[in-house]
Amino acid sequence: MQRQAAMLLLATALLAGCDDSGKSSAGGQYATAQPDAAASPVVEQAVAGDKLALGSFGQDGIDSRTKSGESYTYDHDMTLSMASAFIKGRFERARDRCQNDPALKCRVVSASFRVLGEPDAPLPVANLSVSLPHDAVALFEDSLLTALPNESVGDVMIQSRSTTAQNVTNQVRDMEGRLSQLTNYRDRMTELSKRPKSSTDDLIKIEGEISRTQSEIEQLEGQRRDLADRIAKENLTISFQAQSTTSDALQPVAEVWQSSVRLLAQSAAAALALVIGILPWLPIFALGFYLVRLLWRRARRKPA
Repeated sequence: MQRQAAMLLLATALLAGCDDSGKSSAGGQYATAQPDAAASPVVEQAVAGDKLALGSFGQDGIDSRTKSGESYTYDHDMTLSMASAFIKGRFERARDRCQNDPALKCRVVSASFRVLGEPDAPLPVANLSVSLPHDAVALFEDSLLTALPNESVGDVMIQSRSTTAQNVTNQVRDMEGRLSQLTNYRDRMTELSKRPKSSTDDLIKIEGEISRTQSEIEQLEGQRRDLADRIAKENLTISFQAQSTTSDALQPVAEVWQSSVRLLAQSAAAALALVIGILPWLPIFALGFYLVRLLWRRARRKPA
């Protein structure tokens, strides 16, 4: 009898536990499917869930090197010196090769060419910034030193070269984590918007959150593409400058000689302007001199 009573109590407890579990599960599903509109919990619950999801990345890294733990960006600065007559030709050759050689996979970031000094004695200065794959940087640098027509080998020299490496691993991870977080949040908002029993006010809030989140996702994806390009390639900036040759050292003398006629005319004009400016004062100076001389003679004639 006692055994039968114990079995009856055990069966009753199991049935009660299953009933409570079913109620909890049903209550949880209802709370998710139809939140209380008076407390406006739809967006707030999703935001709370979004905060809990922070740090769950779930996406591959920007570059395969992030899987090994580190990602870097590289910037190279290079200064070339040559005779001023070859600056424009070497600059245009490097720019055109970057644009037209598909094997290099090169992209021109910026290019500038300007002429300083007087038109009779121009001094060209050029700057070129390109983006190259890692294995193409040395090849492109070697091509910069190739002699131009009528140029001797060795006339172009590397004055300076520097390389800067920046570790962007944390930036990559933060960006991937933020994108994963925003994507999960958008997906949850989309699921909420499809539920038939949501109020109009909740639907308006949900659509606003989806639009705002999608805008942030697109902005971050653009930043991720830029960062991925910086990691996959290296930036090379070249400055083209004139060498300090004998002709360049005598360039100021040549400029003065070429402008000597102008200098002579300017000096003559200054002297003529001085004479013209003094002419009105000559009668006054003559009268003053005459009065001073007259007074001096009278003073000498007085007896002591």
